[in-house]
Amino acid sequence: MASFGDLNCFIGIGRLTRDPELRYTPSGTAVSKFGLAINRSFRNQEGNNIEDTLFINVSVWGRQAEHCSQYLKKGKRVAINGELRSNSWQDRDGNKRVTYEINARSIQFLDYLKDSDNSESSYNKTNQYKENSVSEEGFEENGQLEDSDNEEDIPF
Repeated sequence: MASFGDLNCFIGIGRLTRDPELRYTPSGTAVSKFGLAINRSFRNQEGNNIEDTLFINVSVWGRQAEHCSQYLKKGKRVAINGELRSNSWQDRDGNKRVTYEINARSIQFLDYLKDSDNSESSYNKTNQYKENSVSEEGFEENGQLEDSDNEEDIPF
């Protein structure tokens, strides 16, 4: 009989409920935490449209945490891929408490960065491309082919 491993995978799209809080561990690893609201709508048995919102905490680690802190603000849309984690403890009255959060592996920003209030965070696509472009024979710095007057080089 085949045995399958367990799977803990969360995928969701929602909006930030608060600005990301960036902190660093004693070893220097960045961690950012924020809340996420995921809306859903459905029709109940009486035929009424019902709006329901799930609020969940998200933690992000490393360089991605720094990017989230820099570019994300309350209300921005994100797509998150990660795993569900639980934290349990006893409160002062001895009651057992449990909270759940998403430990994000990857986050995609779904809103345009040009809409951000932070002018420093505006993304210039051409500058980003130029930084990463490699100057090779036959290509200009901007990645466009050079015009060639020599038709003998065409292989067909």
